[in-house]
Amino acid sequence: MPEYLAPGVYIEEVTFRAHPIEGVSTSTAGFIGAADAPRLLAGITSFADFERQAVSGSSAYLSSAVRGFFDNGGQRCSVALIAATDPVETGLETLASEPVSVLCCPDENVFSNAASLMTEHCERRKDRFCILQSPQPAVPVATHEPPVHSCYAAYYHPWLVVPAPDRVTTLAVPPGGHVAGVYARTDLQSGVWKAPAGAGVVGAMALSENVNGADADMLVERGIDVLRNEPDRGIVVWAGRTTSSDPDWKYVNMRRFVIFVEQSLDRGLQWAVFEPNGVALWEVVRRAIDAFLLGLWKSGALLGQTADDAYFVRCDRTTMTLDDIDNGRLIALVGMAPVRPAEFVILRIICMLQCAAGT
Repeated sequence: MPEYLAPGVYIEEVTFRAHPIEGVSTSTAGFIGAADAPRLLAGITSFADFERQAVSGSSAYLSSAVRGFFDNGGQRCSVALIAATDPVETGLETLASEPVSVLCCPDENVFSNAASLMTEHCERRKDRFCILQSPQPAVPVATHEPPVHSCYAAYYHPWLVVPAPDRVTTLAVPPGGHVAGVYARTDLQSGVWKAPAGAGVVGAMALSENVNGADADMLVERGIDVLRNEPDRGIVVWAGRTTSSDPDWKYVNMRRFVIFVEQSLDRGLQWAVFEPNGVALWEVVRRAIDAFLLGLWKSGALLGQTADDAYFVRCDRTTMTLDDIDNGRLIALVGMAPVRPAEFVILRIICMLQCAAGT
C-alpha cells in the first residue's frame, strides 16, 4: 500500500484478477475393468492407444467398451484395471484424481454391489455421472427395475452384439462403453444440454434381445433406458432418463448440464478466493457468471426469449448476511431455465475467501 505524507485526495486503481469462466470438459470417460495386473491407464485417446497400454488378461467386456466408446465419438478416457477379486472401490480410488465426468464399469456384474457403490461415489463427488447396465441373463420385463434410484445414474438395457476380438465370431457385451461414446458425441456436436437419446449406436451388429414398443414404454417409465433396433435407423439409444424418481431430475441431460454449470463456476471463480470480500468483488463475480450464462443462452442451452427470461444472477447484500461477510463467505444466487418446462433451477455458489481473517 502506498505511503501518503500529506493531507489530500488520493486515487488508487484497484484491479481484480477476474478471468472469463470457461466450460469444463463433460465427455471424458472413466472405465473400471478386471485385469490380471492392476494399474491405471490415463489419458487414452484411441482404441489403439488402449491396446498398446493394456495388460494381458483384460476382460473382453472392458476391451469392447473402450472400442465402443471411441467408435461412437469418444475422444479421451482413463481406465482403472483392477483384479476381479478386488472391490470396485479400488477402481474408484484409482480414478479419484482423474478428470473424469462419465463413469462406467463394463464388468459391474462381476464386482459385488458395484452399481450402488459407483452411484454413491458420483452422488458424493457431484462432478460425475454414472452409466449402469442390465445383467445377463436378462431380467423379465415384469420384474425389471434399476438397481439404484439416483439422478446421478442412468441404467441401460439390453446388451449389444458386437464382433468378437477375433473379428469372425460375435459377442454379447454390456452397452455402457458405446453409450458413453454417444454421450461424448452428443456433447461435442450439440452440447451437454442435449439429451443423449435418439442417437445411433456405432459398432453394434444387433441387440441381445429386441424390446417391443409396449415393453419399452413400460421400462422407460421405470427409469430403464432401452436400446432398440429401428428398421430405418439401426440400433439407437431410445431414452435418456436417470433412475431417479424425482420428476425434477428424471432426464440425463438435465443432471449432466447442471453438473457442467456447477463445476465450471467452481473452477472459474477460484481467483475470487484471494480478493477482499466487498461490493467491488461482488460485482465482478456477478458479471463473470452473467457472461458465462449469457454464452450458454446464446448457444441454446437455456430457454427464454431474452436472457432475463433464461437466467438470473445475484451477488449482493440480498444474498449475504453480515455474518457471511465477516466469515469470508461470498454467496451468489444463480437461477436458470435449462429445459422445458422452463422451471428455474437455483444454484447457490459460495466462495470461502482466504482473506476473511484479515478483513
